[in-house]
Amino acid sequence: MPPTIAALSFDGDDTLWDFGASFGTAIAAAAAFLGAELGGPAVQVAWLQRIRTEVEALHPAASLPELRQAAFAEAARRRAPDRPDLGPRAYEAFMAARARSTTLYPEVAAAVAALARRLPLALTTNGNAELAWTGLEPHFAVVVRAVDCGLRKPDPAIYRLTAARLGVPPGQVLHVGDHPDEDVAAARAAGMQARLLDRSGRTPGALTSLTELLPAAGLSP
Repeated sequence: MPPTIAALSFDGDDTLWDFGASFGTAIAAAAAFLGAELGGPAVQVAWLQRIRTEVEALHPAASLPELRQAAFAEAARRRAPDRPDLGPRAYEAFMAARARSTTLYPEVAAAVAALARRLPLALTTNGNAELAWTGLEPHFAVVVRAVDCGLRKPDPAIYRLTAARLGVPPGQVLHVGDHPDEDVAAARAAGMQARLLDRSGRTPGALTSLTELLPAAGLSP
């Protein structure tokens, strides 16, 4: 790694793990839970997602977990106004399914373990996934999640907080993520270095795998 890089920061969803796959499993589990509790017509995932969109329009500043919890509560209210317990329980079913189904991309575990032996690592994310679900927790010195700190990408302040917790000047932190604005532009606005990760290979100059960071760190892919 160039001498100007003293720490690495990573996005989580769709960078370290496949968010779409785990989310699909989780929302289906929540729908199945509500359907079993409510009886009658099956609860459709599309219906839950429409309610979530409606809730977000009413509460644009809410965090992602707050929106999901509110959406489940609203879904339960519409079908069973006398069952206020169902919203929180549906969220528990949703998060339990996410924990079971969150899957790292194939190269991530080995690449992260190797990089962590050379540099301190941080997770900087808008999501609410737990590193403990993935086995990566021992490799990360710092975790900055929007749900915990009250800052949210693309606000550069969340990246400045990451650098502060790492104890490294922002300019010596390299952030890697899959979103051009929330990861690359926002991190650079905070003074960090940043690289886009595009596993499809369609973006010129972008990383396609975390293994591409290893040679620069003096490690074998």
